[in-house]
Amino acid sequence: MRTRRSWTSAGLLASAVTVGPPAAVGAEREQTDGVYGRFDGDLDLGVALGGELEKDAARAAARFSAHYFCTAGVYASYRDALSRDDPDARLVSFGVDLRPLFIPRWSLGWENGPALLDLVLDSASLSLGAYFGSAAPETHAPRGLELGLGFGVPLSARASGPWLGARGLGRWPEPMLGGHELSALATLGWQWMVHGPWL
Repeated sequence: MRTRRSWTSAGLLASAVTVGPPAAVGAEREQTDGVYGRFDGDLDLGVALGGELEKDAARAAARFSAHYFCTAGVYASYRDALSRDDPDARLVSFGVDLRPLFIPRWSLGWENGPALLDLVLDSASLSLGAYFGSAAPETHAPRGLELGLGFGVPLSARASGPWLGARGLGRWPEPMLGGHELSALATLGWQWMVHGPWL
């Protein structure tokens, strides 16, 4: 019953972006599937561990995320410096994360496989949030704006299971007068499809 509700809810989302006869799109979707387990629940939860590399700095990292139908969601991350010389010994960030490709591609019948390619394309995400650092204010801005762009690779070619992740991050300290900092984040994590409490 919950699986049927998930498909119904996703269909309502897809109707907003579907172009062309709905019956034809539905037949194409039925033939190729293109879902790969993403409708096993309406909410995907992700937990990942890895590392962040920045100029003259390296940090251990943990990232948590939740998305509604693998599309719109939130994230939180924690990074801890591996060197005492890093002015940002600890960084915490949180914000919104958008994966805009899945629902439009699925509703238009563009999820034609292979599964690995479809899932990688649909994992492309843009995040916007705030970060808070542990540095002293007189030496480094302890907070600011964080922007990220990333993608993932499902090791099992399914939505649920292990994922490799890569993300580029930019941080702009507050006030926006001190330039910006760029870093790269690489992670290995696990993603679950679950049903939200509202179903």
